[in-house]
Amino acid sequence: MEEIRYLYDFFPHILSLWIVLNILGNTIKITFHIPSKYIVWILLIVSIIINFAFFGISFESFFVAFVTFSFSVSSYDLVKYLGKIRKKQ
Repeated sequence: MEEIRYLYDFFPHILSLWIVLNILGNTIKITFHIPSKYIVWILLIVSIIINFAFFGISFESFFVAFVTFSFSVSSYDLVKYLGKIRKKQ
């Protein structure tokens, strides 16, 4: 039970980094016209670097970085595809 509570302590960090990654991803896509397949890798590297800088190099910080990156990319895709579905109707 204590391990689950420990993971819930990371939730504010996941949420704040998720916002940063979404803004960064959209900015890179609009400004530099980089294909989406490279933006995914850029966001993963940035997420790992930010988490290692603030939390130190550990499995927990890598786990939080990967969860945040996954949440950011999946939420962007969800919004993109829901917009396409709404345009078809």
